[in-house]
Amino acid sequence: MITIMERRDLLTLSATTLAAATTLTATGSGKAQPGAAASAAASPAPVKIGVDLFSVRDQGWSDFEMLAYAGRQKLKHAQFSVTRFYSSLAPEHLRKVRERADSLGIQLETGMDSICPTSTRFAKELGKGEKQLLDQLATAKIVGSKIVRCYLGTMADRKTEVPFDKHIEAMLGVLKGVKPQFVDAGVKVSIENHAGDFQARRLRTVIEQAGKDWVGATYDSGNPCWTMEDPLAAAETLAPYVATVHLRDSQVWADEKGLQVQWVRFGRGNMRMAEVVKRLHAANPELVFNLETICIGTRPFPVKDATFWKGYEDIAAQDLMGLYGLAEKANPAPDAPKRSKEETVRAQLEESDDSIAGMRKIVAGLGLKEA
Repeated sequence: MITIMERRDLLTLSATTLAAATTLTATGSGKAQPGAAASAAASPAPVKIGVDLFSVRDQGWSDFEMLAYAGRQKLKHAQFSVTRFYSSLAPEHLRKVRERADSLGIQLETGMDSICPTSTRFAKELGKGEKQLLDQLATAKIVGSKIVRCYLGTMADRKTEVPFDKHIEAMLGVLKGVKPQFVDAGVKVSIENHAGDFQARRLRTVIEQAGKDWVGATYDSGNPCWTMEDPLAAAETLAPYVATVHLRDSQVWADEKGLQVQWVRFGRGNMRMAEVVKRLHAANPELVFNLETICIGTRPFPVKDATFWKGYEDIAAQDLMGLYGLAEKANPAPDAPKRSKEETVRAQLEESDDSIAGMRKIVAGLGLKEA
């Protein structure tokens, strides 16, 4: 099987060969002109860096203030990943948000929470799943988003009386009910691997069942660890289907009970984020890499305890051992300190700033430029 990187290399080789042949034809010479093929070969596409505004969720900012933050960071992309970040969903207000983003040179993505009516995270008071998705489709049209980010639920939905497969069936039913409107609009539903609900292989299957022409993935690099999965392996599995990205780093280490996971500032963890960025960018240079910075306390996953596995029966041994192999080589991260509300707000902003800088450092280290 040709890997993602191999396909890219083949395409690059083909472009170089074609350039050389063109040079020979133009000069009528049997010898390639020095440097002609190299200069004709396309340079790597720049990387699109954005911010998921969840990173600054506790600042008490309006949507305009959130956009101002993205502008101060000199970002050209921002994602309103949940509807509550808009000060209003009235069309006239959303048009003003779009105008402000345009004035700052920022392209927007939009999103919402759970679309699964049987999930513990589904907001029934907002109406049926189909209605909520179509409401967000209307928002996407106004703000110019090519996707609507959403998710099924969390790890809690693995342990409910309703089996996880039934949650998936319910979500697929919602998707079926809105397909014509999304296809007509040319907007993709982008389902996240969210908070321990989906492993990459399972999400990929759901996308294929729903229709990969109009449904894609929001790949979140911080969440595979919550399903005992190496984020790089998850990225490779989902790469052909990823419509947008949430970037978050993790420090994962082993202890006597199993694994400990802590989300950390981007570029500070041990989950090979540079390689994740490299693979996904190679697969689709148009992807937006949105920094979603969430630095919280350590979460234990006692995988050596047999009772832990109720609800996780779909996890393959190879996935667990892939993550475990990285964890065994790592040192524990210091636990997040207890903070006052004011300290939390200040630290959150510092963590977001630092993560954006960390992403830019990784991009430069890969020999790439920011779009």
